Amino acid sequence: MTASFPAPDPNSPPVHRFTVGDMTCEHCQGRVEAAARTVAGVAAATVDLKAGTLTVQGGEPQAIIRAVAEAGYPAASADDADASPACPLPSATGTTPAVAAPAAYTLRVDDMHCASCVGRVEAAIRAVDGVRAVAVNLVDKSAAVEGGDPDTVVREVIGAGYGASLLDGPGSAVAEDYGIDILGMHCASCVQRVETALRAVPGVTEAAVNLIEKKALVRGGSPAVAVQAILDQGYGASLRQRPIPADSYLLLLDPWPEAADLEQIRDIIQAQDPAADIAIDNKRLRIATDQHPADVLLRLADLGFQAELAESFTDPGLQQAEATRLEIRRAWWRAFWAGLIGIAIMAGHMTGWFPHPQHNRLFWAGAALACLVTMIYSGRNYFVGAWKQARHGAANMDTLVALGTGAAWLSSLVVIIDPHFIPGAGDNLYLDASVMILAFLQLGHVLETRAKRTTSEAIGALVGLRARTATVLRAAGQVKIPVSLLRLGDRVRVKPGEKVPIDGEIVEGRTTIDESMLTGEPLAVARDVGDPVTGGTMNRSGAFVLKVSRLGEDTTLARIIRMVKTAQMSKPPIGRLADRIAGVFVPVVIAISLLSFAAWLGFATELRLAHALTAAIAVLVIACPCALGLATPIAIMVGTSRAAQCNVLIRNSDALQTAATLTHVVVDKTGTLTEGRPTVTGVFPATGGNRREVLRWAASLEGGSEHPLAEAVLNAYLEYGEALVRLDDFAAIPGRGVRAEHDGTTYLLGNHHFLIEEGLELPAALSAEADRQAAQGGTPVWLARSLEVMGLLILKDPVRQDSAAAVKRLQHMGIAVVMCSGDARATAEAVAREVGIGEAHSEILPEQKLEVIRNLQLQGAKVGMVGDGVNDAPALAQADTGFAIGSGTDVAIEHADITLTGDSLLLVADAIAISAATIRNIKQNLFGAFIYNVIGIPLAAGLFYPFTGWLLEPMYASAAMALSSVTVVTNANRLRFFHPR
Repeated sequence: MTASFPAPDPNSPPVHRFTVGDMTCEHCQGRVEAAARTVAGVAAATVDLKAGTLTVQGGEPQAIIRAVAEAGYPAASADDADASPACPLPSATGTTPAVAAPAAYTLRVDDMHCASCVGRVEAAIRAVDGVRAVAVNLVDKSAAVEGGDPDTVVREVIGAGYGASLLDGPGSAVAEDYGIDILGMHCASCVQRVETALRAVPGVTEAAVNLIEKKALVRGGSPAVAVQAILDQGYGASLRQRPIPADSYLLLLDPWPEAADLEQIRDIIQAQDPAADIAIDNKRLRIATDQHPADVLLRLADLGFQAELAESFTDPGLQQAEATRLEIRRAWWRAFWAGLIGIAIMAGHMTGWFPHPQHNRLFWAGAALACLVTMIYSGRNYFVGAWKQARHGAANMDTLVALGTGAAWLSSLVVIIDPHFIPGAGDNLYLDASVMILAFLQLGHVLETRAKRTTSEAIGALVGLRARTATVLRAAGQVKIPVSLLRLGDRVRVKPGEKVPIDGEIVEGRTTIDESMLTGEPLAVARDVGDPVTGGTMNRSGAFVLKVSRLGEDTTLARIIRMVKTAQMSKPPIGRLADRIAGVFVPVVIAISLLSFAAWLGFATELRLAHALTAAIAVLVIACPCALGLATPIAIMVGTSRAAQCNVLIRNSDALQTAATLTHVVVDKTGTLTEGRPTVTGVFPATGGNRREVLRWAASLEGGSEHPLAEAVLNAYLEYGEALVRLDDFAAIPGRGVRAEHDGTTYLLGNHHFLIEEGLELPAALSAEADRQAAQGGTPVWLARSLEVMGLLILKDPVRQDSAAAVKRLQHMGIAVVMCSGDARATAEAVAREVGIGEAHSEILPEQKLEVIRNLQLQGAKVGMVGDGVNDAPALAQADTGFAIGSGTDVAIEHADITLTGDSLLLVADAIAISAATIRNIKQNLFGAFIYNVIGIPLAAGLFYPFTGWLLEPMYASAAMALSSVTVVTNANRLRFFHPR
């Protein structure tokens, strides 16, 4: 298929050509074309499948490349390689359209130390063909490049002796986040080592390791190099593969057909697609074809075959749940056998059933062998982990356990061989301790893993909101297929009482949708043709048909889940203290153990060696870096998941900590305190004018504006059903209003400051009316033509019903609420009085909101900002914590630290309450872990022995160690039941 566009007029949008990879069939062609058409300004898009090119008329080239890449196909501009478009278009001057600007991208450059390095890097980049501009930043360790092949540029920089990787721009997949599954991590020391190794990989800009989920989230660098860096530290590692859309699916047939019927099915499918591949996979048909799966199902059903489609991949959540179940089962058996052998030896020795080691060495040699076999079975993971760490000159919790149990068993073996080697030890062997330590640790591991599984249930609940099947409408009828097999543009029927299966737009019917899972609002909202609907919400009253607009990881629910998981991987500043301590914890414990051994050996008056061994082993097994490592991430996991259930999406744990310390909250008026749906409540023409004329010109001016007030004016004029006036040279003046031209005459619409600044004098009667309406909460909007005031419009935006309650609740929490508004002073003060706000800033421009926040911060305040619009984005970024109302713009949400999925200001108080509860829980966990080690290690070392006669047995020390981790996890799980209201 070749690109074909009609010859345009001279003002026709330019044509761009792109090369697109990974396209294999007509289905791919359709997805690429659909993705390109979603870009604003695109008039047409056509793929040449054989040539691997995409030709697009209109739109912004980089936006088209991003849209196609998000659909799963790498794309690059072909305009640089070909000065003329794929299909040249005549212009008024007879010249070809201008080619697209060269692609811009950013590199991360490592190992730069001085200006000389900057010069060498710039020279290397400029030597690449096609590079038109380059700027190297020594401070940021980055290079901004325009033009050239990114991969070639990276190779040239590496060839110059510097580490380099692509951060953003065309083909920057390597700079995306990727996950790595890690085996063998047990404590905070492991986390510290893995993070350090990952950050040392060239190009890695961020690395966060989660001890609970045993995975790392990495940004930048080569995934293969990152995996190897972890392997080099002695841990198992594998790249977590992202699900890739595939044109293959599984078909279940009941009953299983005969050979002749299978051949008929093959003929039916290949009649439509001769290239289709069909294979038998464990009594299922695996079909690879570009045909829509619903069409295949309908054709088979028409011929009498009972068939249904199955998922071709396993849900990662189900895989993780199954792995957890198996892990718990293994730990139970390990604990059982270690406990059984340990209790048997302890009971037989203490009751006198077993002979003394001096009298029957052969019996105790057999017992030692039984303990060794048990240690290999129940503690193999600890010994293997310790060996891997030792090979790399490191130590972690595995090292402590292996040293403790190994020392207990070896010392017992020495006593069995020579009962007099350790005086007094013959009456108290450590064989039982060597296995009982492992029994307690494995039992603790069972309890800890169960608690962690409970912790992950909140994410599981979000995943559970996804519908599994959808009813697709095709030309031959309708049929249910798995949601994972839907395609962009599919038409899906949703009946009353069913979950909306995926994000889309209603094309037929009307209904009410329960969106409580997104907004928290219990009442269903009306939805009609043209309205968007979100996957996971519940259809209440009517049947409708939707057109699929988002798939897979692009859906709203998937983005929510991804945001929660990303937040769970991050660490707040308070958690980094534990990381620093974990880095030296194990070596310090080993040193204390050796010191205890030496002290007992040197200063004890009796049974020196026996007591020295007891103290040294007890110190090794009671120390718990595991509790220290779990203290922060387990609370973050539960807290962010609980927040998501309460319609609060926390972007990262830094926001979690700062939100808990806020002293002031700055709120925008429109759309935050008010509903954001203003209406025109009054029109006052100037002398000689009329209401219709004022509305006509006001609506024409607002036709090019995106301000919330614009929609209100346009809706008010709809009742007349007349066309708007075509205006030229439209311009929006932030914080003031709009200006446009018509037949050489200037028209103005905005606040009174705008008209006064333009040299107009406001009529006294209309000014008085404006003041009176503003005092009642109305917003005066003035209309003028040249130097003549045409009239006054009054708009009112109803205050949200719960805004006053939300302000009162924030104030009760000790947080001062400050309102900022561009409205007139009287209007802003009226709204502030209504909701109970004492400090209100009115008639301010968007950039002045930043000054309000900065002034508060200069006074030592911790400031949160709540907004919903594009003009709030700078203030959201400046605030210590930015809160974006979920109904707001994508720009506002992008700049916010916390997104509120509902419209209520009460969610701000909820977010602060959850943040405070989570940080409080982290502090409790850290205190518990610290105090446990502060008391436990001296007790195990025998520091209290001279005063109390206490000398902790190693097996009891191991029980205390296991209990400490269980306590931390259990405490964190209390957050699951936290209610912010």
